[in-house]
Amino acid sequence: MTRMAFRFIKLTVILVMAFVFCFVVSTVIFIYLQDMVNSRNMISTKTFLALIGFVLTILFFIAFGWCVGKPLTYLIRWINRLSKGKYSQPLDHLRKQNGDSNSTEGSVGYSYSSGFSSPSSSNSPDDSLHHNHYRYPYVLYKELFDRMSQLSNQLQRSETDRLNAEAKKQEWIAAISHDIKTPLSYVEGYAHMLAAAEYQWTDEERQNFSRQIRDKTAEMKHLIHDLSQTGRWSVEQFPMNKREDDIVNFLRDRMIDIANHPLAEQASFTFNDPESVCMIDFDSRLLGRVFQNVLMNAVIHNPPGIEIQCSISIDGKHCIIVIEDNGIGIEKSKLAQALDQSGRGIAIANAFVEAHAGCMSILPAEGKGTRVEIVLPVRL
Repeated sequence: MTRMAFRFIKLTVILVMAFVFCFVVSTVIFIYLQDMVNSRNMISTKTFLALIGFVLTILFFIAFGWCVGKPLTYLIRWINRLSKGKYSQPLDHLRKQNGDSNSTEGSVGYSYSSGFSSPSSSNSPDDSLHHNHYRYPYVLYKELFDRMSQLSNQLQRSETDRLNAEAKKQEWIAAISHDIKTPLSYVEGYAHMLAAAEYQWTDEERQNFSRQIRDKTAEMKHLIHDLSQTGRWSVEQFPMNKREDDIVNFLRDRMIDIANHPLAEQASFTFNDPESVCMIDFDSRLLGRVFQNVLMNAVIHNPPGIEIQCSISIDGKHCIIVIEDNGIGIEKSKLAQALDQSGRGIAIANAFVEAHAGCMSILPAEGKGTRVEIVLPVRL
């Protein structure tokens, strides 16, 4: 504020000096002309001094008002843009720099940048303010413009973060909505089997069906709980609860579970486990949904009689899981898109794998079918 006050005092002094200089020069010129011509045809000295003083006073107030008022009008228009949710920073108050085509030195209009640079483009937004070169008369309010630039940057980053958060939440909701269909299909299938009049189920079979329905109902409750908690967790990463466990047994159990699905009655499953034990840190619920999505896709999108093979191996610091089928396969044009289709099963599985610092790829299997490779880090 001290610097701003000093600049205003400097402006006032300059305008007063200009006023005095113009007044003196005009008076000298008037007296010189008065001596050269017939003084009778000239106005009186007092009248001239009063007239020139009045004109210069008007010009002084116009100049001072322009220097003080133009930046304030500019700021008001800037604030109005912010109130309407337009957070891009105007550039008319900045001087044109070499290679900068977004601002114009002699521009009179009120133009704005087409967008905002990423917050990561500068180590510190505050540091960039020191390199700004302001046009006159905007330089009078340099500190105020610096704060407005910071506000615009902060609002823009907040809006970007909000949109990213909303997109993440929508993806999470889509993922849960998709994954809840699998346990629901279990419940529906076993319920139909229990209600089928043409079959006489034993008590042991009925207990098994009831146990499966109970387990899948509990799984659906967990998914619904996750859905209700969507707005409470940070969307920078999926809500995870990692624990060290044996991924070999975990994958085997998931395959057995899918093999018991009513839709998988005519599918054949093979599990190859050269590694008897492989301990890694993972979230059993998220990674379980990964294997569930991949295996159920192989069952649902292929004709009856499909053969599905799972294998797991260790390569240095990585655990490699391969799920391969001999089905109809995926068109090459769709392979690259499969991992990026938000809300789809494979895209959801890929997101969960990446949340475990792993990677997932979909390839054509040897001969025919589809091969899904999942690579996860191993704790040594």
